[in-house]
Amino acid sequence: MGDGYFLLTNLLSEDEKKVITSITAHIERGEKRVGIQQIANENYLSTTTIVKMCKRLGFDGYSELYYYLSRQFDSHGEERSAESLKSLIDNYSDELIARFRKLLSHSRQAKLFTTGEGFSNIVGSYIAQRLSICGFMVFNNVHFYDYMLFRHAHHLPDSPETAPVMFAVSQSGETGPVLNDVRHARQHGHKIVTFTKRSDSTLARMSDIVFVVDGSRQTLAGSLPNTFFGHVILAFEELVAFYFNGNQG
Repeated sequence: MGDGYFLLTNLLSEDEKKVITSITAHIERGEKRVGIQQIANENYLSTTTIVKMCKRLGFDGYSELYYYLSRQFDSHGEERSAESLKSLIDNYSDELIARFRKLLSHSRQAKLFTTGEGFSNIVGSYIAQRLSICGFMVFNNVHFYDYMLFRHAHHLPDSPETAPVMFAVSQSGETGPVLNDVRHARQHGHKIVTFTKRSDSTLARMSDIVFVVDGSRQTLAGSLPNTFFGHVILAFEELVAFYFNGNQG
């Protein structure tokens, strides 16, 4: 069996994103298994092109890709995700997860951004790629200040769309460039979702939703194992699964 997570780390073409989005849309609606020919027709592609895409992403074929995408919609997935989240997120609460799910549901047509420095930027890239596979519009490695300067320079008006969301990752919650991005984002009405070690940090206080990960492990010495980044990725995977499990049908 191919490595399904290979899918999450590859850059997808526009056609590939459309295929993934098309499949997940059928799964979200609770439909029976949709064949490759229907997906090909919906996206004006040949079945051969889709099979080649599956191979490139590390799957044996369409069936394996479909199975991989449908696993997160398993009827028992939400219960498992909740248990996993409790072990990964120090400040877990049903209310916190419900707020995240509601925010993501309202952001299907919104612009999403990620910000982070160093290893946190790598985590941000993962979050962006994961959300893009799920059909969200995500901007990665775009400092919000530069983005707004571009919009102003080209006289691009702010449209009355759903409030954009910025996902911020910072162990300390005091990283200068991240705080600057978040500060500018808040000034323009963005919602902020943060992953950090410190619930009392500047970043946490500026955020709408804060997930505290490895908060009891404050050692940041380079010679010691640092599980923060890996745990944020795992927590985000469970959050995405929780979101989809609650939006079936």
